[in-house]
Amino acid sequence: MEIRKTGRYCRSILTGIFLTVFFAAAASNVTVLAQESPEPVLISEQGSTKVLAVNAEGWNGGVPSTGTAVIAQDSRVVVFVTNIELLSDEGANAFRANGADNRGKQYRLVVENIQPVRKRPWIFGVTLRVHDPSGYNGQPRMKGGLKIRITWRGNTTNQLRLTNGPVQMPDPDGLQPSPVPAASPPSTANRFSTGGDRARFMEQAAFGPNSALDFRLRQIGFRRWIDEQFYKPYPTIPYSNFAQKPFDAVLGCGGDYGTNPEVDVCHRNHYWIYDNQKWMALEALYGEDQLRRRVSWALHQIWVVSALTVYQNRWMQEYTEILDRNAFGNYRDLMREMTLSPAMGEYLDMVRSTRFDPNENYPRELLQLFSVGLYMLNPDGTYKLDGQGNRIPTYDQAKIGEFTKVFTGWSQCTNAQNPACANIVLGAPNFIDPMVLLYPDDHDQTAKSLFNYPGAPNPVIAACTNCTNNANRRAYAEDSLNRTLDNIFNHPNVGPFVAKLLVQHLVTSEPSPAYVGRVAAAFNNNGSGVRGDMKAVVKAVLLDLEARGSRKTDPAYGKMREPLQYFTNIMRMFNVRAGTNSDSGSTTPPASCQGRSDGVFGWLTGSLGQEIWAPPTVFSYFPPDYVVPGTDILGPEFALANTGSSFDKNNFILYLTLGQGLWFEPPTGENPYPYTPCGTSIDISGLTALAASDPTGNAVVEALNSKMMHGTMSEAMKTKLRAAINFDIEAEYKARQALFLTASSSQYQIQR
Repeated sequence: MEIRKTGRYCRSILTGIFLTVFFAAAASNVTVLAQESPEPVLISEQGSTKVLAVNAEGWNGGVPSTGTAVIAQDSRVVVFVTNIELLSDEGANAFRANGADNRGKQYRLVVENIQPVRKRPWIFGVTLRVHDPSGYNGQPRMKGGLKIRITWRGNTTNQLRLTNGPVQMPDPDGLQPSPVPAASPPSTANRFSTGGDRARFMEQAAFGPNSALDFRLRQIGFRRWIDEQFYKPYPTIPYSNFAQKPFDAVLGCGGDYGTNPEVDVCHRNHYWIYDNQKWMALEALYGEDQLRRRVSWALHQIWVVSALTVYQNRWMQEYTEILDRNAFGNYRDLMREMTLSPAMGEYLDMVRSTRFDPNENYPRELLQLFSVGLYMLNPDGTYKLDGQGNRIPTYDQAKIGEFTKVFTGWSQCTNAQNPACANIVLGAPNFIDPMVLLYPDDHDQTAKSLFNYPGAPNPVIAACTNCTNNANRRAYAEDSLNRTLDNIFNHPNVGPFVAKLLVQHLVTSEPSPAYVGRVAAAFNNNGSGVRGDMKAVVKAVLLDLEARGSRKTDPAYGKMREPLQYFTNIMRMFNVRAGTNSDSGSTTPPASCQGRSDGVFGWLTGSLGQEIWAPPTVFSYFPPDYVVPGTDILGPEFALANTGSSFDKNNFILYLTLGQGLWFEPPTGENPYPYTPCGTSIDISGLTALAASDPTGNAVVEALNSKMMHGTMSEAMKTKLRAAINFDIEAEYKARQALFLTASSSQYQIQR
């Protein structure tokens, strides 16, 4: 299989400048009802860049005329912030404080309290504990003080110096004084987000912006669009519904791959991941059920099943349907359906677990990865600590053993006499119908000791006393399963645990505890007393003030775009369509393509570590607790970042922009596998027209600034980009080069 691309547009790639920029899509003057959060301001001493600070002990609650704080290891100081408007329940856990010493070492200071000051309620005192964990003999190593800033709802204050000594003026690092304001700043309570936030919303709630979605959001706003999506028919692209086949592909297809075209098509459709990946890509690119698809994809990365084990197309389809069905349902229903999913049973061995040979894989991952996590959590997702400051385990190995008893005896529904086994195919395993107790005596009938938190339902399940026949054994096992799922579902960890994971997948890798707490509260109670309502949770994630706003200034805010979303964001933004270029001379896709991409680019995501539907481990494509190297910032998707993946990602942009699209010519004899019978390309006619109208390149640069960067591109960046694209006078080349450099820049990879 040969990759075909037009070569002449690749001739000056070595002159490319990989810019550092922040991205999103088009800005607009049309109002969308989502409130902007103001950017907070850290207050300095008069005429200095030294932060106004006093020691917390003895502070009288007012604004001092000068700073008197003495900075030492673990000292508690009060600094002052203005231009913030707190929600009624918003407190210290909504804020973070960061510092950097003169060597560039980063410190995360502890925010202990925030309160309005006396007589000036528009100014807040923020109590910080200055802590350097690398302190030596009780002395901090942050000699010369720190440059500190405070972040709130994804926005950051100006930087000021927290130090015991005087500050040189003008400041050697260009910091500016920000003295006590004489009056309250104008309220932002009625200031609403516009086009920049719509672009951010389309990346969070969908697989990227496009003109149709943008227009709909202009018409009805975020909240009504979410409500509309809850009841949108799905999927837009029908499930393939291929028949189930035997485990063995040679038996199922009547021969090995390469035997003849008919056998080869059978292998492709039934035993390869090709069709599942293509379906997912087309749903992401063209589906009308964008929000369900986005949430379902996030749930896939929590409730992991991998096609590396569950390899038949139909097996993975049934697992996907469970995710789709429950994306806007109730988390408790998802727990039961996924527990009895034959795909999950196969992947995590529950299908093989009996009381005679128990297997703890599924119960272990159910607790660790799908529901409560390893350590006890506060309602805002922070860890509970014991008297020595250590995390408190949620369970131990003995407790895993107790839960394992519950999940014994379940197997695939293969009894033709059982009406629940409606989808049996002779000679094939049944991965469609939920698992059942074919042999009820395989279920453990002894007592089980479960979680015993305050108010826990069913902390103990008694031993079966009447398991003398299969009917009673089956009833006992079903009852035990439901009681156990209720016991797990109502654990106080589940709300904040699930809330943080969904925020990480949809919005930002390291949300503030306050944000997690608000989403967890929606999980715990949807406003009508219902726990686990995914509609309420999704709304809480996407409409929170920490998610919304045209721009976010905190450098640690956002998330790296995972490979699938990186591709779809760019494709949707530029009107993805069928490929139209090939060096072989074939420039017209088949009429059956209807002008659309075929969605076959799983080879691209796979090369970047995200083989669609085939995560390498139960921890998904990347672990949820991965920390960006050299920092203390959570960044799960950064686990995929390396030299090879960066090279492959830039090659993708090269094919799509300077190479004019993705197009494959299958070698002779592989007719069953025209992997990309339609190809994939994007529409840059608008950029080309701008390049033709303005030889300076400025129009193209400003268009990309507006369309992809919320209008935040610095003048220095614009200058570099104009210089990079003016090597050629051809308008189309300028447009393609500008898009290539912009899309391949390092910070486009961060969804902000």
